[in-house]
Amino acid sequence: MSENKNNIENEEVAKETTVSEKNEEKDTQPPKKPKRKSDNGKRKTEVTEKPDHKKLSRRVQHRLVSIVMICLVLAAAILVNVISAVLTDRFSGLTADITGNGAYNLTDTTMKLVSSVKKKVTITFLADKASYEAVDSYYKQAVSLAEKMKQNSDGFITIEYVDLIKNPTYSSKYENEDLTVTDVIVKCGDKYNILKKEDLFNYALDQTGYQYITSSKAESAIDTAIVKVTSDVSNKIAIVNDNTEDDYSYISKLLTANNYEVIEMSIEKEDIPKDVNTVIAYAPAKDYTEKAVEKLRKFLNNDGNYDKSIFYIAYMGQTDTPNIDELLKSYGMTVSDGLAFDADTSRQYSSGDMYRFIATKFASEEFTENITENDTAVLSSRSKAVASVNDNITTPLLTYSSQSGVYLFDDTEDTFDIEKAMIGNVNVMMLGLSGNDQATSKLIFSGSTDMWTQTIMQSEMMNQTYFLNIINDLNHRQDNSIRLEDKVVTEYNLHISSSTAVTVGVIMFAVIPVLIIGAGIMVYIVRRRR
Repeated sequence: MSENKNNIENEEVAKETTVSEKNEEKDTQPPKKPKRKSDNGKRKTEVTEKPDHKKLSRRVQHRLVSIVMICLVLAAAILVNVISAVLTDRFSGLTADITGNGAYNLTDTTMKLVSSVKKKVTITFLADKASYEAVDSYYKQAVSLAEKMKQNSDGFITIEYVDLIKNPTYSSKYENEDLTVTDVIVKCGDKYNILKKEDLFNYALDQTGYQYITSSKAESAIDTAIVKVTSDVSNKIAIVNDNTEDDYSYISKLLTANNYEVIEMSIEKEDIPKDVNTVIAYAPAKDYTEKAVEKLRKFLNNDGNYDKSIFYIAYMGQTDTPNIDELLKSYGMTVSDGLAFDADTSRQYSSGDMYRFIATKFASEEFTENITENDTAVLSSRSKAVASVNDNITTPLLTYSSQSGVYLFDDTEDTFDIEKAMIGNVNVMMLGLSGNDQATSKLIFSGSTDMWTQTIMQSEMMNQTYFLNIINDLNHRQDNSIRLEDKVVTEYNLHISSSTAVTVGVIMFAVIPVLIIGAGIMVYIVRRRR
């Protein structure tokens, strides 16, 4: 029994020793790699790939290049806009003109003029720049041209913007002027020329009576104003105010602005100064005395030297004027005692009115050197008619149509017969001469006071131009107005409206950058998936 027991114990020890040795062997052997099942259920060994450092480096480089390119494009877009804004603010006339007729470019005539200016000239816009330009594309063109004149004047021309609404006291510098925010003042020393919107632009009326701009004459107007205020030539003109009841202040302002020295005088009380070359006898409501008319005769005779002139403007409601009539007759003309009418409705600017606002015709080329066929007419209104009694020394200047005539003051509605009164081609302005082979004196008769009022002179009509042509000719002054081709401002230019500017800004600063960023993101995603 004991022997069997011992054998059993020895066998168990042996087994434990064998198991221990096997476990030690197992511990000393390297561990086997884990296995996983494949999709088909079979076991296979997992393979670990080594990273490709070159491929990774190229991806990083592509990403960096894309990011840098996006940043550069954004920076370039912003930089271009910033530089453009700075340059156009610093150099106001720095603009690109792509209009077909070069509406924003200076002509060679203007370039020569501004480069020859050697006096300090200031061009003043009576509104801040943004407000003035916002009125209309034509106003923007006027500003652009003025700025370019400044740039090419070698520092002699300056531009200023005065907001007349915020600075109402500015008007006190021009007490006798009616300034508005659309005016432009050209000044040199004490001389100045005020350009109204009618001087800068040509207007027309639509069917509703709305006035709109058809073309620009801003360059011509500013050029002429510069010539006027820088000119050293001066002439003295006397306005005779005896018996006048009409306001001639605008004529005085206009002459002063055109570098004439204007004096007002009573011919009854004063003698005409010898250095006066032209007398304007303005709308006497009643006759001059014989003494006054004799002074006018002596003035025209000029001790046999002649070369003097009188511009006589008749008053519609004047009484009999035998003394004045005698002077006119000596210069070959006679005045009717009534009003000229024109039944041609195509020449009536006031519908159905045969006496007021009648478009005249030029009966001769006298004083029309800078007026073209494309210009509007000279307008006459409530005018007396004048006829020639000596065709050898008279020249008709302005006439009505073939359907014109004279309504005599003695006529009534019952006695007036328009068919009998319609004599045709009635004259409302005439030139008479007197003198010798060496020199002549001139007497010009105008039958209308209305046609020389501020309202008509500052309209789109050619009255003011015609008036200045006459005065310049009578004073042997070469026409100092510069007449360039009027320009139509089209929309094919880089001068854009505020709404368009906002649209362009949104595209440049929002749409384009977003598209660029989106394109960059798409490229990034595509490369990421490769």
